[in-house]
Amino acid sequence: MENRIITMQLPEGNFVTTVTAFDKSDVTAINAIYDSWRDLCAYLGVLDARAVNPPEELYLPEELSEISFGIAKDLWRSSKGVPGVNSSFNFYDPYAERNNNRIQVKTCSVLPDLTSFGPNSQWDRIFFADFYREGKWDGTFDVYELNTHDINNFKVKVGRTSLDQKMQGVSLRFSIYSGLIQKGRYISKETFLIIEKGIIKL
Repeated sequence: MENRIITMQLPEGNFVTTVTAFDKSDVTAINAIYDSWRDLCAYLGVLDARAVNPPEELYLPEELSEISFGIAKDLWRSSKGVPGVNSSFNFYDPYAERNNNRIQVKTCSVLPDLTSFGPNSQWDRIFFADFYREGKWDGTFDVYELNTHDINNFKVKVGRTSLDQKMQGVSLRFSIYSGLIQKGRYISKETFLIIEKGIIKL
């Protein structure tokens, strides 16, 4: 990985900040962490005298899932706040134009997911990465690009949408997988596989 000082082109203007760029050389560590995490879950299952498939309390570490997504999509991670702007997005797309380069990703390793959004969350494009693909932990994950309109207009309560909650300064939580993905409400779908030499698209 490499920390880079770049100029982000954001809706509020241009800002110099630091991002992290990951590459294939980082995947060896990701692969090892992923395997160790699966082994840990299996060992805990043995101690509990039952199969783990998976326990709800064991989620794939967010850092690992987000970094895997970033490598797969060739994005730069924005983990530090940018003074003077809303920097709630996770990644920056260096190849996209202003107003299309702030990337938000939500990940899950159990289903159904329970995804949360803060009232100040902003992004240009949003993705959902499913690391419990087809009920398996086999190194594969699906990446769905979602429509922001579908997120904002999701009915979290009777007569109230996600955007309504957001406008009132209220955080919200709902299942993206059951609420949108299973109903075919996404823009695109890609499948990736984590192997020692890299993250490949299937």
